Amino acid sequence: MVKDVQALIKKLSPFMDENSEIFRELSMFFGDEAKVDVYQNDLTKFLERRRLYRIIRLQGKSYKDCVYQLVDDHPESMDALGMLRYYKAPAGPIKWEEIEKAEIAMGQELTTNAYGWAPDAWTVFDKKSDSADSENTHEMVALLAFDMEH
Repeated sequence: MVKDVQALIKKLSPFMDENSEIFRELSMFFGDEAKVDVYQNDLTKFLERRRLYRIIRLQGKSYKDCVYQLVDDHPESMDALGMLRYYKAPAGPIKWEEIEKAEIAMGQELTTNAYGWAPDAWTVFDKKSDSADSENTHEMVALLAFDMEH
């Protein structure tokens, strides 16, 4: 499926460099290893014409901590046209209730800011790391699309 996703990215955004960080992140987000199904229609919306992209990587003691970092430390993310985000789970089973808390916090934080992300999607990946420190570290990666005109 990754090859299909990469072919679709090339079709939708023919000038995007295959070695770019955004290309790799989109390939992963829409790839086979996501624990929550994502929809290719979101890829089509994300790669609409005349967009600039940014990736923000966050780490914290919880997924909710990552959400607060995004809102507090990166207010420009509220101006994005679209946001795809994924969480990387620490070692062990995925704690879905913790991800749900983070997504609820995202919604509550954003009610004070007008936003209309399209797409607005998330998923989860298992963290593949041998580092003992990473066992307690939660991560969130936000892929943002901005209007090239602004």
